[in-house]
Amino acid sequence: MSKSTKTDQEIDKIVDEIVADEDTANALKDKLHQKLETAEAKYVRPEAGDDDDADDMWDNMPV
Repeated sequence: MSKSTKTDQEIDKIVDEIVADEDTANALKDKLHQKLETAEAKYVRPEAGDDDDADDMWDNMPV
C-alpha cells in the first residue's frame, strides 16, 4: 500500500466520522486530497559546481 493511498484512506475515515452530510463530506475529502497532492515535498541534494572547492569550507572555520 503506497503512502498516498494510506493517507487518502485516513482522510476519508476521519472526514466520515466528523461530517454527517455526505455531500459536504465528499467536497471536503476532494479538497483535502487536492491540497495534499500539490503539497508533496520534493527533496533534492545540493551538487557542487565546477567552481566549488572543497577546501573553501575549511577556510572559514575557527581554529
